[in-house]
Amino acid sequence: MKRPLNKPRIMGMLSALAVVTYVFVSLVVVSPNTPVRAAVFSVASPYYTQKWNVFAPSIMKVNTDFSFQAQWRDANGSLVKSEWVNITDIEQGNSLGNWATSRIHKQSLNAMGAYQGRYNKLTAAQKKIARDTFIERSGNGFQPIGNSELIQKLVDAGNNRSSVISFLRYDYMMMRYATIFATAYFGEDIERVRWKAERTRANDFEHRFDAEQQFKLSDLVFGWRQSNVTIDGAVVNEYAGVIERNGGKQ
Repeated sequence: MKRPLNKPRIMGMLSALAVVTYVFVSLVVVSPNTPVRAAVFSVASPYYTQKWNVFAPSIMKVNTDFSFQAQWRDANGSLVKSEWVNITDIEQGNSLGNWATSRIHKQSLNAMGAYQGRYNKLTAAQKKIARDTFIERSGNGFQPIGNSELIQKLVDAGNNRSSVISFLRYDYMMMRYATIFATAYFGEDIERVRWKAERTRANDFEHRFDAEQQFKLSDLVFGWRQSNVTIDGAVVNEYAGVIERNGGKQ
Protein backbone atom coordinates (compact mmCIF):
# COMPACT_ATOMS: atom_id res chain seq x y z
CA MET A 1 0.00 0.00 0.00
CA LYS A 2 1.43 3.32 -1.09
CA ARG A 3 2.12 5.88 1.54
CA PRO A 4 0.09 9.08 0.91
CA LEU A 5 2.02 12.22 0.06
CA ASN A 6 2.43 14.68 2.89
CA LYS A 7 1.58 17.78 0.91
CA PRO A 8 2.01 20.31 3.75
CA ARG A 9 5.46 18.93 4.47
CA ILE A 10 6.47 19.06 0.80
CA MET A 11 5.23 22.64 0.45
CA GLY A 12 7.09 23.60 3.61
CA MET A 13 10.32 22.10 2.30
CA LEU A 14 9.93 23.86 -1.07
CA SER A 15 9.21 27.17 0.65
CA ALA A 16 12.23 26.75 2.91
CA LEU A 17 14.40 25.95 -0.13
CA ALA A 18 13.13 29.05 -1.94
CA VAL A 19 13.88 31.24 1.09
CA VAL A 20 17.36 29.77 1.53
CA THR A 21 18.09 30.24 -2.18
CA TYR A 22 16.88 33.84 -2.11
CA VAL A 23 18.94 34.67 0.98
CA PHE A 24 22.02 32.99 -0.48
CA VAL A 25 21.75 34.85 -3.80
CA SER A 26 21.08 38.14 -1.99
CA LEU A 27 24.21 37.74 0.16
CA VAL A 28 26.33 36.86 -2.87
CA VAL A 29 25.01 39.83 -4.88
CA VAL A 30 25.90 42.37 -2.17
CA SER A 31 29.23 40.73 -1.35
CA PRO A 32 32.63 42.01 -2.64
CA ASN A 33 33.58 41.14 -6.20
CA THR A 34 34.54 37.48 -6.52
CA PRO A 35 34.29 34.92 -9.34
CA VAL A 36 31.29 33.40 -7.56
CA ARG A 37 29.55 36.79 -7.32
CA ALA A 38 30.16 37.48 -11.04
CA ALA A 39 28.67 34.12 -12.04
CA VAL A 40 25.64 34.46 -9.76
CA PHE A 41 25.09 38.13 -10.62
CA SER A 42 25.03 37.48 -14.38
CA VAL A 43 22.10 35.07 -13.86
CA ALA A 44 20.27 36.92 -11.08
CA SER A 45 20.75 40.55 -12.19
CA PRO A 46 17.36 40.85 -13.97
CA TYR A 47 15.67 40.00 -10.66
CA TYR A 48 18.00 41.61 -8.11
CA THR A 49 19.06 44.93 -9.63
CA GLN A 50 17.12 48.17 -9.56
CA LYS A 51 17.26 51.50 -11.35
CA TRP A 52 16.28 55.06 -10.54
CA ASN A 53 12.78 54.39 -11.87
CA VAL A 54 12.05 51.59 -9.39
CA PHE A 55 9.26 53.73 -7.85
CA ALA A 56 8.51 55.84 -10.96
CA PRO A 57 8.39 53.80 -14.18
CA SER A 58 8.28 56.86 -16.49
CA ILE A 59 10.92 58.91 -14.68
CA MET A 60 12.53 61.73 -16.66
CA LYS A 61 16.12 60.71 -17.45
CA VAL A 62 17.50 64.03 -18.72
CA ASN A 63 17.36 67.34 -16.85
CA THR A 64 17.09 70.30 -19.20
CA ASP A 65 17.78 73.84 -17.98
CA PHE A 66 17.02 77.05 -19.85
CA SER A 67 20.09 79.31 -20.10
CA PHE A 68 20.47 82.54 -22.09
CA GLN A 69 22.94 85.17 -23.23
CA ALA A 70 22.05 88.78 -23.95
CA GLN A 71 23.61 91.73 -25.78
CA TRP A 72 23.12 95.47 -25.27
CA ARG A 73 24.86 98.75 -26.08
CA ASP A 74 27.09 100.54 -23.60
CA ALA A 75 27.41 104.33 -23.24
CA ASN A 76 29.78 104.41 -26.23
CA GLY A 77 27.43 102.43 -28.44
CA SER A 78 29.59 99.32 -28.35
CA LEU A 79 27.87 95.97 -28.18
CA VAL A 80 28.26 94.17 -24.83
CA LYS A 81 27.74 90.40 -24.58
CA SER A 82 26.79 88.83 -21.25
CA GLU A 83 27.86 85.53 -19.78
CA TRP A 84 25.47 82.59 -19.86
CA VAL A 85 22.74 82.88 -17.23
CA ASN A 86 20.80 79.76 -16.11
CA ILE A 87 17.18 80.85 -15.62
CA THR A 88 16.12 77.44 -14.29
CA ASP A 89 18.72 77.55 -11.51
CA ILE A 90 17.52 81.00 -10.51
CA GLU A 91 13.83 80.09 -10.55
CA GLN A 92 14.44 76.95 -8.49
CA GLY A 93 16.91 78.57 -6.11
CA ASN A 94 14.34 78.97 -3.36
CA SER A 95 12.35 75.79 -3.94
CA LEU A 96 14.57 73.13 -2.35
CA GLY A 97 12.88 71.72 0.73
CA ASN A 98 9.68 73.64 -0.01
CA TRP A 99 6.75 71.27 -0.58
CA ALA A 100 4.41 74.00 -1.84
CA THR A 101 6.51 76.13 -4.18
CA SER A 102 5.15 78.71 -6.60
CA ARG A 103 4.46 77.60 -10.15
CA ILE A 104 6.99 80.18 -11.39
CA HIS A 105 9.74 77.84 -10.19
CA LYS A 106 8.91 75.56 -13.15
CA GLN A 107 8.27 78.23 -15.76
CA SER A 108 11.57 77.92 -17.62
CA LEU A 109 11.58 74.13 -17.25
CA ASN A 110 8.10 73.84 -18.78
CA ALA A 111 8.91 76.38 -21.50
CA MET A 112 12.07 74.57 -22.58
CA GLY A 113 10.25 71.24 -22.56
CA ALA A 114 7.49 72.54 -24.82
CA TYR A 115 10.00 74.29 -27.07
CA GLN A 116 12.09 71.13 -27.52
CA GLY A 117 8.94 69.16 -28.25
CA ARG A 118 8.17 71.42 -31.20
CA TYR A 119 11.81 71.49 -32.27
CA ASN A 120 11.93 67.69 -32.35
CA LYS A 121 9.10 67.60 -34.89
CA LEU A 122 11.29 69.38 -37.44
CA THR A 123 13.44 67.54 -39.98
CA ALA A 124 17.21 67.40 -39.59
CA ALA A 125 17.65 70.14 -42.20
CA GLN A 126 15.04 72.32 -40.48
CA LYS A 127 16.68 71.81 -37.08
CA LYS A 128 19.96 73.11 -38.47
CA ILE A 129 18.20 76.28 -39.66
CA ALA A 130 16.32 76.60 -36.35
CA ARG A 131 19.61 76.66 -34.45
CA ASP A 132 20.96 79.44 -36.66
CA THR A 133 20.71 83.20 -36.05
CA PHE A 134 17.41 84.83 -37.09
CA ILE A 135 18.92 88.30 -37.62
CA GLU A 136 19.92 90.12 -40.80
CA ARG A 137 21.57 93.45 -41.58
CA SER A 138 19.38 96.48 -42.28
CA GLY A 139 21.22 99.63 -43.31
CA ASN A 140 23.65 100.41 -40.52
CA GLY A 141 21.88 98.16 -38.05
CA PHE A 142 20.17 94.82 -37.73
CA GLN A 143 16.64 93.50 -37.86
CA PRO A 144 14.86 90.15 -37.46
CA ILE A 145 14.50 88.03 -40.56
CA GLY A 146 10.94 88.52 -41.86
CA ASN A 147 8.33 85.96 -40.79
CA SER A 148 7.32 85.02 -44.33
CA GLU A 149 10.94 84.57 -45.40
CA LEU A 150 11.75 82.48 -42.35
CA ILE A 151 8.67 80.28 -42.75
CA GLN A 152 9.42 79.66 -46.41
CA LYS A 153 13.06 78.85 -45.71
CA LEU A 154 12.10 76.23 -43.14
CA VAL A 155 9.23 74.80 -45.22
CA ASP A 156 11.54 74.39 -48.21
CA ALA A 157 13.84 72.31 -46.01
CA GLY A 158 11.10 69.91 -44.90
CA ASN A 159 7.68 70.69 -46.37
CA ASN A 160 5.81 70.43 -43.03
CA ARG A 161 4.33 73.90 -42.71
CA SER A 162 2.23 73.26 -39.61
CA SER A 163 5.25 72.05 -37.60
CA VAL A 164 7.30 75.03 -38.80
CA ILE A 165 4.70 77.60 -37.76
CA SER A 166 4.17 75.86 -34.42
CA PHE A 167 7.91 75.98 -33.71
CA LEU A 168 8.34 79.61 -34.80
CA ARG A 169 5.46 80.76 -32.61
CA TYR A 170 7.11 79.21 -29.58
CA ASP A 171 10.49 80.50 -30.68
CA TYR A 172 9.08 84.03 -30.61
CA MET A 173 7.70 83.41 -27.14
CA MET A 174 11.12 82.19 -25.97
CA MET A 175 12.69 85.36 -27.34
CA ARG A 176 10.24 87.49 -25.37
CA TYR A 177 10.77 85.43 -22.23
CA ALA A 178 14.57 85.63 -22.44
CA THR A 179 14.45 89.36 -23.25
CA ILE A 180 12.24 90.24 -20.28
CA PHE A 181 14.30 88.09 -17.92
CA ALA A 182 17.55 89.59 -19.25
CA THR A 183 16.16 93.10 -18.82
CA ALA A 184 15.29 92.34 -15.21
CA TYR A 185 18.61 90.61 -14.58
CA PHE A 186 21.01 93.12 -16.13
CA GLY A 187 18.91 96.31 -15.99
CA GLU A 188 19.90 97.12 -19.58
CA ASP A 189 18.06 97.82 -22.83
CA ILE A 190 18.48 94.37 -24.37
CA GLU A 191 19.15 94.32 -28.12
CA ARG A 192 19.28 90.57 -28.76
CA VAL A 193 19.24 87.25 -26.94
CA ARG A 194 20.06 83.63 -27.57
CA TRP A 195 19.47 80.53 -25.46
CA LYS A 196 20.42 76.92 -24.98
CA ALA A 197 18.97 73.74 -23.56
CA GLU A 198 21.56 72.82 -20.94
CA ARG A 199 21.22 69.05 -20.59
CA THR A 200 22.47 66.75 -17.84
CA ARG A 201 21.73 63.14 -16.97
CA ALA A 202 22.39 61.42 -13.66
CA ASN A 203 24.48 58.26 -13.59
CA ASP A 204 22.63 54.96 -13.71
CA PHE A 205 21.67 53.53 -10.31
CA GLU A 206 24.60 51.10 -10.17
CA HIS A 207 27.00 54.00 -10.83
CA ARG A 208 25.33 56.44 -8.44
CA PHE A 209 28.41 56.70 -6.19
CA ASP A 210 30.89 57.17 -9.03
CA ALA A 211 32.66 60.53 -9.08
CA GLU A 212 32.96 60.43 -12.87
CA GLN A 213 29.97 61.56 -14.90
CA GLN A 214 28.67 58.59 -16.87
CA PHE A 215 26.77 60.57 -19.51
CA LYS A 216 28.16 63.66 -21.22
CA LEU A 217 25.37 65.38 -23.11
CA SER A 218 26.01 68.31 -25.41
CA ASP A 219 24.02 71.51 -24.94
CA LEU A 220 21.51 72.46 -27.62
CA VAL A 221 22.36 76.07 -28.56
CA PHE A 222 20.04 78.31 -30.59
CA GLY A 223 21.26 81.42 -32.43
CA TRP A 224 20.67 85.10 -31.72
CA ARG A 225 17.20 86.61 -31.95
CA GLN A 226 16.58 90.35 -32.20
CA SER A 227 14.67 91.63 -29.16
CA ASN A 228 12.08 93.70 -31.01
CA VAL A 229 9.44 93.62 -28.26
CA THR A 230 7.68 96.24 -26.18
CA ILE A 231 8.41 95.46 -22.54
CA ASP A 232 5.95 96.13 -19.72
CA GLY A 233 7.80 97.62 -16.75
CA ALA A 234 5.47 95.90 -14.29
CA VAL A 235 6.33 92.50 -15.74
CA VAL A 236 10.05 93.28 -15.56
CA ASN A 237 9.62 94.24 -11.89
CA GLU A 238 7.94 90.90 -11.18
CA TYR A 239 10.89 89.03 -12.66
CA ALA A 240 13.33 91.27 -10.82
CA GLY A 241 11.54 90.27 -7.61
CA VAL A 242 11.92 86.57 -8.44
CA ILE A 243 15.63 87.06 -9.11
CA GLU A 244 16.12 88.98 -5.87
CA ARG A 245 14.16 86.51 -3.70
CA ASN A 246 16.06 83.54 -5.09
CA GLY A 247 19.46 85.20 -4.86
CA GLY A 248 19.99 84.71 -8.58
CA LYS A 249 22.13 87.73 -9.40
CA GLN A 250 25.65 87.64 -8.03
